[in-house]
Amino acid sequence: MNFTADHVWALSIIADRINGGYFKQDEGHWNDEHDDWIVTKTANKSMVKQWLREGGVEPTPADIEQGQECRAYFKGFVMKELSGKINDFERTALKVSAKDHFGGKDMLEFAIISCLPQAMRKDKDRADMSREVFSSTQLAGQVGDKIQGEVTIVKCHYSSNYDKHRVTAQLGDSFIDFWYSKGCQVGEKMTIKGKIKTQRADKTTQLNYVKRL
Repeated sequence: MNFTADHVWALSIIADRINGGYFKQDEGHWNDEHDDWIVTKTANKSMVKQWLREGGVEPTPADIEQGQECRAYFKGFVMKELSGKINDFERTALKVSAKDHFGGKDMLEFAIISCLPQAMRKDKDRADMSREVFSSTQLAGQVGDKIQGEVTIVKCHYSSNYDKHRVTAQLGDSFIDFWYSKGCQVGEKMTIKGKIKTQRADKTTQLNYVKRL
C-alpha cells in the first residue's frame, strides 16, 4: 500500500471534524440492557487507519487543502529546530510533515498525524493568548490583596489530578487564572472575589480563595 501525504493529512482533517477534536482512545459506555460496550467516539487514529486500510472515504478538495495547511504549519517548525527551541513532540511532528509518501507499515506516523489538526489549533490559541497577554496590563495589587469584579472566561479545563477546573479569565485589561470547583464556558461572564496569590513577570496574575458572587 502506498499513500500520498495529501491523502493521509486530509483523512486526519475528516476524523478531527467528525469527532469535534482529537480522541486518543475510543470513548463510550456500558449498555446494561444488552450487556455490551457502546462506542460513542472512535479514536481518530483508528478511523484514519481504517480508512487507509479499507477505503470508502474520499477527501474533498477542501479537506485536502486543510490537510496541506496543517502539514505546512508543522513543516514551519524547522526554524524552531535550527534555533534549538524545539521540543520532542514538535520534532516528531516536523519529521512526519516532511514525508511525501507513506506505506502500510507507517502506523505510528498515521497515529501522529491524526492528532495534529487539534495540536495546531491549540498551538495557535496559545500564540494568540501570548500576544494578548503581552499587550495587556498587570492587575493592580499586591500579594494578599482582595480582588472583586466581573471576569470573562478565556479557558477552562478540568484537572483529574486536583479534581478542579483551571480557569483563565480576563478582568478588565488584565489576565488572571485560578482553580475553581465547577466548570464554566468560554466567553461566560461571572462575578468573582478572591485574593492575589502571585504576580507573574509575564503580566498574568494567579488568584486563590476564589468564590462566585
